[in-house]
Amino acid sequence: MQTITLSLPEKVYRGLQYASESAGKSIQELAAQSVRESFPPLLDVIPVRFRDDLSKLKKLSDDELWVVARSKVEEKSQTRLRRLLNKNKRGQLTDREREVLMESLDHADLVMLRKAYAFLLLKWRGHRIPTLAELESEA
Repeated sequence: MQTITLSLPEKVYRGLQYASESAGKSIQELAAQSVRESFPPLLDVIPVRFRDDLSKLKKLSDDELWVVARSKVEEKSQTRLRRLLNKNKRGQLTDREREVLMESLDHADLVMLRKAYAFLLLKWRGHRIPTLAELESEA
């Protein structure tokens, strides 16, 4: 545990005090929870193979993050992935196709994780994140 001394405006302190009473937690617990929840998510819950790539997103500008957040898996890759998944369901994959399937799934996972993390970073930086309906209408 690390200890810090923090000066808060009276109004903020009263709000923290009220919230701690309402939640049945000490002011210290609630303050620590609030600080913890205000940071972008840590990458320790992400599979190790994706961490370096996601960590690099923190250094991107907001404009660059919006590009990542709106990126998509190429249609050609999606088609190949669907075809391989269908063959896999039927038990008809060759060893090489199984390797390609795993690579394709990893790539799709990375794109999804990059998009999600970019949106989280943008939200943390104060941007309004579009709703699912708004994102779908962009497609």
